Amino acid sequence: MVLKFKSLVLFFLVFTSSLAFTSCDKEDSPKKNPDDPGQQAGVWTGKLLHDWSASVREYNFSTKADPELFAGRMPHRLADGSTLHTSEYFERLEITNANGTQKRVIYNANETSAVYAPQVSPDGTKIAFTHLKVYNPSAYPVKKGTVIIDMNGNYVAGIPDVYNAVWLPDGRLVVAGDFSSDGYAPSTPSAKAGLHIATITGNTATLTNINPSLANPTPLLPSVSPDGKRVAFVLNKHLWTINLDGTNMKQLTASDNDNEESFSVWSPDGKHIAVWSYKTFEISYYTAIAVVPSVVGEPVVLTNEAAVWPRDKDGYRISGGRGNLSWK
Repeated sequence: MVLKFKSLVLFFLVFTSSLAFTSCDKEDSPKKNPDDPGQQAGVWTGKLLHDWSASVREYNFSTKADPELFAGRMPHRLADGSTLHTSEYFERLEITNANGTQKRVIYNANETSAVYAPQVSPDGTKIAFTHLKVYNPSAYPVKKGTVIIDMNGNYVAGIPDVYNAVWLPDGRLVVAGDFSSDGYAPSTPSAKAGLHIATITGNTATLTNINPSLANPTPLLPSVSPDGKRVAFVLNKHLWTINLDGTNMKQLTASDNDNEESFSVWSPDGKHIAVWSYKTFEISYYTAIAVVPSVVGEPVVLTNEAAVWPRDKDGYRISGGRGNLSWK
């Protein structure tokens, strides 16, 4: 079988070092198995907004259509159908309208690799995002950590040295004490390692550690269930869940030789979680989206043959990106 290869090498400048990631587009993905139960109608429903080679796509689970919408990364769908996202090199925070014809810049850091993982509050009035400002003067007091702004870019609050904030239904946030763009944990966890509930008062926050035993290795990249009762996160490069009160920690995915997970999102009904996986797919390395149950007896091993890979109309895996996912 002749495969076409297309590699995207993306260099992030974070603090004083660079992180390099490589992903290939869906043309690298092998054809689907027609008996794959994960592809049968009705197993997964709705639409999944995702990165794809410096652009935003929207995958329809029912029709398997996966059109490219507009340039950008790390998308988060808003209630009015517009999309909050970063720019191609993570220097700007932008909103593109529902039909993709108009783009509004909310914040320009004037520095690449400074803006990550934006999330809109449940009431639609605020945005939380990871801020990693290094060189130029900062518009916001918190240069390294979580920044919360209103929809016009005005500063509301900041939480230094915690990252990848996700909103709870009651307006609090869950944050991680270490930053990662790809699921790799730092060799030495930070002083704030762990998952924390952030309660905003004025322009500051009070942090409550969900489970203090989660510190080394450090948990990363949280996502919150629709009912706000559970948190998914990455630990040792795989997907786990834990109750918001710190109980019932469960491993959801397991290694198939070399796979490693990163950003995730819950289905609207809370029964499934979509997660980026980076691994060897047949003869090449690239990212692909896996969808696994949010409750499992044993961790799901992400083999090539597992019924976890959404595919497009041509049978190719949904691949080529890594970052925010939005499932509506």
